[in-house]
Amino acid sequence: MTLDSAIIPERSMEFLFDEIRHVVSEVPRAAVDRIQRVGHKHSLTEQETRRLLARTIDAIIEKARQCGDSDAVSYLESEKETIMERVILKANQYSTRRAGAASQSNGRLHLRKYKGVEPRPVHPTPTFHGSQILVMEGFIDVTDIRLWDENERLTIHVKQFEKTHGRAPTADDLVSIMRSEAQLSVPGLDGNDQFKIADLARSVATNGVRTAPVIAYDGTLLDGNRRVAACLNVLNSEDFSSEEKERVKTIRVWQLPEAAGEDEKNAVVVALNFEPDYKEDWPEYVKAGKVYEEWRGLLSLERRPTTAQQTKLRQALARRFALTPTRVRRYIDMAELAAEFEEYQRNERSRDEYEVKHAADRYFQYFDELGKGRSSGGVNWSINQDDSFKHLVFDLLHGGKFRNWSQIRDLKYVYQNDEATELLAEARKTEDVDRAKEFVDDGLSAARTARAQERKIGGNKRIETFVKWLREAPVEFFSVGEPGAIKPDNMRRLYEALKLVERYFPDDLRRGVN
Repeated sequence: MTLDSAIIPERSMEFLFDEIRHVVSEVPRAAVDRIQRVGHKHSLTEQETRRLLARTIDAIIEKARQCGDSDAVSYLESEKETIMERVILKANQYSTRRAGAASQSNGRLHLRKYKGVEPRPVHPTPTFHGSQILVMEGFIDVTDIRLWDENERLTIHVKQFEKTHGRAPTADDLVSIMRSEAQLSVPGLDGNDQFKIADLARSVATNGVRTAPVIAYDGTLLDGNRRVAACLNVLNSEDFSSEEKERVKTIRVWQLPEAAGEDEKNAVVVALNFEPDYKEDWPEYVKAGKVYEEWRGLLSLERRPTTAQQTKLRQALARRFALTPTRVRRYIDMAELAAEFEEYQRNERSRDEYEVKHAADRYFQYFDELGKGRSSGGVNWSINQDDSFKHLVFDLLHGGKFRNWSQIRDLKYVYQNDEATELLAEARKTEDVDRAKEFVDDGLSAARTARAQERKIGGNKRIETFVKWLREAPVEFFSVGEPGAIKPDNMRRLYEALKLVERYFPDDLRRGVN
């Protein structure tokens, strides 16, 4: 194990000896007192601590010999280095926590000088979502930063942790959540590195943290959870060298002033997560959820908002979240469908609420397609005509049985087509996902074929109706420019359409045509 050559402060010595007592059951009081006197008098380097620990363990071994405990002697002699490593590691961790507590006195996380660079105001003053905010730049130990458990990216995971473990996650738990570690095995998570922390850890170990995380006055992260989690991953892993650990241990940050309120903090969050940047964006599920939450809040303040008022509210949300009004409306529509999907899966299918939320996140783009076509014959219109059909679609979506989101567009042909609906119902029952996808393919193909046939039959009927209307239309109707007559543009379109018919008109039908 590689350890930092940091100074062990005297305040940590008492903890160090408590750890020795924990590791070894019987410690000579005289030996402990002797080392404590030295420790309280001086701060110790790691090398000095090792020498004192070695003498302490040697004294314990001698005591064990005197007591005739050969097993203890054998164990201590063989495990001496391991015991020392454990004690020093614990002492270092304790020192870091004590130093962090000291640096956060009076609710403030103090920035410090590093490699000759003093804390200083950021110039020019940065602008976050249209607001200029005075920001200090300086350095801190990365272990002093508090991961933000209210980060929207972590909302589902934190609530799921609380439900599973019956408590709020600690700072270490938040790191484990972001690293997708095995002990957090819960419905809806497959153990993959969902936040891509491993890749980012390799990057920061090589290059350091190039974009400064943004923290509040008390050290809470407003932006940079992934970067900090990646640094902690480097520090806690044996896969990285001491040089790489040193590179991520002290990082540059931007700190908001004490006077910064919720509006300023929100401006930072919006600017660095909604507006474009070269980093891992919040998933659209999270963005849309945030917009939808605000939308519902605004609606609750209005008694019966008119269409015009709703348009203004969406425009206000667009400005707040640096989005276009069209994107805001799209997010609202998608979030409403996702909420309906989640409610059905929880209440009707009795699925775990967080498993359902993960599925809604995973297939969120599908809700965009499901929200299109609200007029008669469209996709959204079709799934809203029959709850059983909508629920069939929701179950196929939850099971991952659509090959891609483009298949959603063909659902409007499936509605009221018994053969196609039966094939999709068979896909829902089939546990083998690959086989289920084949049933979906067959169902959509049958629906498209029936639709094409219907269009042929419907085409004949439309032509008959049009020809009848054309023959019965008065001559004045074709007098372009006269009141009530056909418009010039429509006359041009009619002429072009008739020429198109002439182009495809079969020769054998030309005979006998006047």
